[in-house]
Amino acid sequence: MSRIKDDLVCEIIRISQTNLLGRKKAECNGRSADDIVMDWIRCNAASYREDFKECLGSYSAAELGEMLSELTQSEKDLSDILKNYPQHQTQPKISY
Repeated sequence: MSRIKDDLVCEIIRISQTNLLGRKKAECNGRSADDIVMDWIRCNAASYREDFKECLGSYSAAELGEMLSELTQSEKDLSDILKNYPQHQTQPKISY
């Protein structure tokens, strides 16, 4: 993967995780929200990055740029975004 694509993938995954964790936190109340977020990070963050890094490797830099733009302008995560890219059905099967 080229350096530019690698940087795009890393930033896409970072923003996607941020959006996902923001939604998870909003669904909870008070102190338990922080606990739920920390539990998710401990149990899922590494596999989330690995699974989506592998998945995103098949996309062009232009497609990755579109995904990054959509992620930064919304509260969506990669699971939502990849529905718009049906030509690449390599989305991780794990539910986050």
